[in-house]
Amino acid sequence: MQTNQRKKILYIMGIDWNWIYQRPQIIAEYLCRDFDVTVVYPVKIWDRNTRMTNIQETTIQHLKLWTFPLQRKSKLVGNVSDKYICHVLRICYQYDYIYIDYPTYIEYIPEDYPGLIIYDCIDDYSQMCVHQYGYQKIVSSERVLLQRSDIILATSQRLVKKLNRQTAKKIMLVRNAMHFDKLHTIKEAEVKKQYKIGYIGTIAGWFDIDLIVENARKYSLLTYSLIGPCMEFKRVECSQINYEGIVEHSKLYMFIQDYDCLIIPFIVNEIIKAVDPVKLYEYIAFGKCIISVYYEELEFFKEFVYFYTTHEEYHNLIEDLMQKGFPPKYNIRQQKKFLIENSWEERYKQILEAIAPREEIYKEAGG
Repeated sequence: MQTNQRKKILYIMGIDWNWIYQRPQIIAEYLCRDFDVTVVYPVKIWDRNTRMTNIQETTIQHLKLWTFPLQRKSKLVGNVSDKYICHVLRICYQYDYIYIDYPTYIEYIPEDYPGLIIYDCIDDYSQMCVHQYGYQKIVSSERVLLQRSDIILATSQRLVKKLNRQTAKKIMLVRNAMHFDKLHTIKEAEVKKQYKIGYIGTIAGWFDIDLIVENARKYSLLTYSLIGPCMEFKRVECSQINYEGIVEHSKLYMFIQDYDCLIIPFIVNEIIKAVDPVKLYEYIAFGKCIISVYYEELEFFKEFVYFYTTHEEYHNLIEDLMQKGFPPKYNIRQQKKFLIENSWEERYKQILEAIAPREEIYKEAGG
């Protein structure tokens, strides 16, 4: 009798494995349940900072792609980098699947690679490019990746629509999610003399710091805590705003358990419009009052989130919720139902369902 042999996946990530714990690391951890997984990820050769994550102990194999200074600005350094990456990724022939979440990596996968390619489109990458050269490279790489991919996933409806304009292939919507075992009690409304408002995530150019400073100065009984790394972001100093830095993911709830409200104060641009925020799933699991800027993709969360569109609306909303003690918009029944339906377990099932028909790799689960 022939024994079932685990398939091998090479997961090529666009982020450092030790950056903030998010979708790529989570999916890789789930994949290693059923596959032999090797993760490849970029690491800045000059970056010796240690970042805290919530990475689980798994059988995942790690392979670092060292990135060099000026490789995007110097043609010479860029050519050296390209040759180096091609050399590292020649191992791809050893794998049954290649899982890619950043388009330019397709340039280093030989055209005669015989396995299946999975593209997980997480962001609108072209909109993140500051320079025309980078924009053109992303656009052309994504076009090639879509052509060569056997399975295409996208995290938001906007990304699905964008990719549908470029290919006739089926695009599967696989949103972000939350670990259901992290469900916390919903915080009851409580009128107090002082309130704590928090933000969790990367603090970058899309973070509306002007709004937060305006609001803090308007209401002296508020304190804002911003949790996460600052990425090319100039801090505005204000006595009511605390920059907490990175907090280990497993310790987040203990850190924010006495917060009254959690917020997403983004400046809505083309990048943000395509984002399905992982943090909203986490905010709902934390059981807090939630406020977010509105954009179309967030209709998915309308039962749980108080929305605003302008600075004035935000100030008025904060004042109203302060008077009520920041009541969450949802109850325990809604919270539990949403998180069961939108758990990483459910998302992983979607991914397996996409993979299974290709090679019948999930026979043991009845696929």
